[in-house]
Parts: sequence; C-alpha cells; structure tokens
Amino acid sequence: MRAPVLVFMVLLCGPAVAAPVSQGYLCVQGHEQDATNKLQTFVRQAVVDFFKNRRIAINSSTLQINLSNSTQPGADGPPYVAFTGSAAAGSSAMSTPSIAGTVAAQDGTKFNVLLSSGSDTQDAANYRVVSTQRGFDREGNAIGRHCALKLFNSGASEGTESLLIVNATSGHALGLIRLPASMSLY
Repeated sequence: MRAPVLVFMVLLCGPAVAAPVSQGYLCVQGHEQDATNKLQTFVRQAVVDFFKNRRIAINSSTLQINLSNSTQPGADGPPYVAFTGSAAAGSSAMSTPSIAGTVAAQDGTKFNVLLSSGSDTQDAANYRVVSTQRGFDREGNAIGRHCALKLFNSGASEGTESLLIVNATSGHALGLIRLPASMSLY
C-alpha cells in the first residue's frame, strides 16, 4: 500500500519540479524584442566608446548594429537566449559567421563588429534567463516579478562573451569589447 502512494506522490511532484525551469524562461516570452534592443543599445554605445578611446573618428551615420535572438534548448540546464549578429557585411578577408555590426571611419576604412573573441566558430552571445519574484497573491499570480538575462558560457564553441572589432578589408583585429554580464528586462 505504501509503494503506490509513494509513486503517486512522485508523479504529482514531477511537474512541480519542472515548473520553475519553464516558469523562469516564460518571463522573457513577449520581451524578446526588448532584450534585443537593450543589447543593441549596449553594443552601439560600446562601439562608439571603443573608437573614441582610440582616437579614431567614425562616421556615425555608418554605424549599423543588428542582432537577433533565439531560444536554445539548454542541454545541461534550462533554456537560454542566444543572440547572433545579422548585420550586412562588406568584403571581409576573415570568414566570419556572425557580424553584429558595421561602421566606417572618417577616412573610409570599414570595420566589422563580430560576436566573437577571435575564433571563427563563435557566433552567439548566450544569456541564461533568471526569473525572480517575492511570492504569490491569493489568486496564484506572481508578486514582485523580475526578469533578467545573465551572460554564461554554454560550453558550445559557438558561444562568446566578447565583441571583436576587425578591419573589414584586411581582417586585422583592433580589439575586444566585453559583453554586459547581465541585463535587466523588467
């Protein structure tokens, strides 16, 4: 008699254990564009600062940042959001899988902004979804809900934590820009 009750309790608890994983990810659903916009805003300002710190005048009208995101299944954990570059690229000596942006200096030199730290197999910034809340009201609705994205190494060779600025013609790297460690959505 005890064994059936125990099995029944395990079956009841099974969905409750899985709920936090999907519940945590659900906080980003409907906010994917907000997340993309926040990362694009960060990248845009980081690129401007990068060239300013190196005293390279850029033509700000040529600065194009274009990212897209997708949900990845997360083999060893909950799903995560992967951002990839989808900016149009000029001619490039490097074979690059993910160009997040392009910009030209005042003298006409073109640069690509890559989601990579130098490897030609890297092409995504992976962010784990972190959902928090204070509790539930009487109807079971979440109270004080917050949703954030935290940069992590997914273990895949495609993942990166940096942007690489390269000369679009020669493929020479100018330097790296660290991606934000976390972003708050709401």
